[in-house]
Amino acid sequence: MTLAVKVALGAYVLPDDHAVYKYFPGKEYKFYDIVRQTSVAIIDIRGLDELEGEPGDWDDDEVLNIISVDRTERAVAEGGDRPKRLIKSAGDKMAQTFLYGLLFEAEKGDLILMPQKGYGTTVMIGQLVDRAGTVKTVRAKDDAETHTYYGRRVKWIGGVEKRLFGAQLVDLLQTPIAFFDVGYSNYEQIYRAVFDNYVYDSQFIATFRTAKNIFTPKDSFLTSVWLELLEVLEGARGSGIKLPDGSIYDLVIGSDINDDDRDDLSISVQSPGWFRIRSTGPSPLASLALFAMAAQGVPYSQAIGATVGAKIVRQADDSCMGDVDASVRDYIKLLGKDRWEQACKLAKQAEAEAKLKADARVSIQKMVRKN
Repeated sequence: MTLAVKVALGAYVLPDDHAVYKYFPGKEYKFYDIVRQTSVAIIDIRGLDELEGEPGDWDDDEVLNIISVDRTERAVAEGGDRPKRLIKSAGDKMAQTFLYGLLFEAEKGDLILMPQKGYGTTVMIGQLVDRAGTVKTVRAKDDAETHTYYGRRVKWIGGVEKRLFGAQLVDLLQTPIAFFDVGYSNYEQIYRAVFDNYVYDSQFIATFRTAKNIFTPKDSFLTSVWLELLEVLEGARGSGIKLPDGSIYDLVIGSDINDDDRDDLSISVQSPGWFRIRSTGPSPLASLALFAMAAQGVPYSQAIGATVGAKIVRQADDSCMGDVDASVRDYIKLLGKDRWEQACKLAKQAEAEAKLKADARVSIQKMVRKN
């Protein structure tokens, strides 16, 4: 019988076609509460329940006709004259585009941003949980009558104050357009806000967090030693050079890595604080797995064979997780048994005193060999 170590990262591997959409919860944000409560993002079009068959089988002309009738009836209810014949407008066709975008084009795992009214309010961030074309209905009251609305199921995974986004994205969020892609240039700031750890567009991002109210110089030292040790290991792995003798502290103090060869590191030690690593290679995710195993004191003989997993969105290329596995294995081999045990003591101390955390869960399973 052998023991298999598995590390499940709280990280998302996103596909190349992953998208982020702005979703507007009806005129004057009237459906905000019901969308948040039901976790179904709906489009404000009445009468769709009169169509026959499943939504995927709807006739385009009949859908457009329903939209035109709905617009006309609303205008009449507000005091407008009833037209002699039904006229389909450019706005009706846009409404159809928004409807189809939400129901049939946005993919499972894509994100939607639902704003509230006001510059300083929170933008809810949700993830579509069903594949495109899986449609849900919600009964909601509007203008003293209850209607059936169509939409998609959403899992709310975060919230960010609108004012904290860039000016371009804030402008987009404040437009009353029902549903549209916010554009690739805005994706990264959204991913940073909602995903601590992720892989997208050949970039690996990992975040260590601390809940320490007062982050002391010693806390900073423990964290810095850990992060610098990872840089040393990655540098040695990339160059194929054997590590010199000495403790992990000797390795850190003696490091001479060129700034251009280092991973990007962003730091905020406000409470709560974070340390975010970004690289074109797998080292950020490998660092999460290594810290989780070290903090748990996984023995060298078991840690060196660990496998690392993440949350794969749709058909994302998960081959990068094999690179993460290889990085972890190489780091531990470079350290050797004695220095791995030192690394475990460091990680445990950083976790206990600096309250340093990696979003990763270690499990050890018994593997029984069949004869």
